[in-house]
Amino acid sequence: MFFPISRPEDFVLVEELPSAELSKHWKDSGLTPGTPFLEGGLLGDVTLVEWGCRNEWYEGRLQEDPIRIETSRYLNSKITQLDFRKHHSPLPAKVITSEEHLFAELEEAKLPIVLKSEFGLAGRNHIIFKSPSDSWKMSQVNKKLFGFPIVAESWVGEERFFDFSTLWDVLDGEFFYLTSTAMLIDKEGVFRGIRISGTDLPYSAHFLPPVMDLVRDTKGLVPKEYSGPCAIDGFLYREEGRTQIQPVSEFNFRYSIGRILWEVRKKRNAGKDTVSGILILPYPKQGSLEEWSTLNRLEKELGVSLILLTPVRDLSGKPYQNTVLYFETTEEKEPSVVESIWLSWMD
Repeated sequence: MFFPISRPEDFVLVEELPSAELSKHWKDSGLTPGTPFLEGGLLGDVTLVEWGCRNEWYEGRLQEDPIRIETSRYLNSKITQLDFRKHHSPLPAKVITSEEHLFAELEEAKLPIVLKSEFGLAGRNHIIFKSPSDSWKMSQVNKKLFGFPIVAESWVGEERFFDFSTLWDVLDGEFFYLTSTAMLIDKEGVFRGIRISGTDLPYSAHFLPPVMDLVRDTKGLVPKEYSGPCAIDGFLYREEGRTQIQPVSEFNFRYSIGRILWEVRKKRNAGKDTVSGILILPYPKQGSLEEWSTLNRLEKELGVSLILLTPVRDLSGKPYQNTVLYFETTEEKEPSVVESIWLSWMD
């Protein structure tokens, strides 16, 4: 994921070298990927940029730094973040510490509720209880949420209609705003992609002020040891006919997909009238995908620009579970473009 946003003078640590075809694809698309290298192949001092902030560079290798790991766990824990979002979340949430505690909560709570793992990515590590008949899902807690403690929160999935993420740089405890993105979430609450337009997002005038208030009250809780990107995810929902704002569902103190999109869009110098997006595309369960011919066909049929940000398969030909695809189109065409890409990829 760092290749498309790297500079020619950068070195990118990889477990497997990118194919010549993919490297050419990036360069033909106007990106300037750095030089790939395998661990142990680069000695000397470096400025380390990584997805999160957990390691240090020592004698040509990544080495886990206990202090950075502890800071990362503190910042990215949904349990810690309950303090961050105190007085700024309209939806009640609490920590559940054991199976017995969870049983008692389900008996007393007003359903529906969602259970979230302390650490999880892209909306995958959650369980929704909509009615008492969902009690069978108790058996999934250890498998999907990795055990206790977990967070229980009111669920408004059916009334939720707009998901956003605000992007920030953090330096010495100060937050610096970059932009806002709209997230593409399926009906099960799973993250499928993200988009940025050259103009203000719908509803930004509604959600930005409460997010700014949240950040103002949060920055004193963020250790000054952390410097790097942050994404604050939130959403809008309807309650009794009125629009409500959840300014934060979680903080991501790392390079989020939205931040990658922002960096790629910047490198591409996309114009104000251009919508840029990223789709997370699973490898089709049936059949064999011919990714290059599919991309060429879609670009011609839809009149869009498409860039693979990650390979579809490894050098042995084995497919990866998901592929990250960048697209550029216009505001008017975006809904049909997204649908066409998804259907063609999965067909």
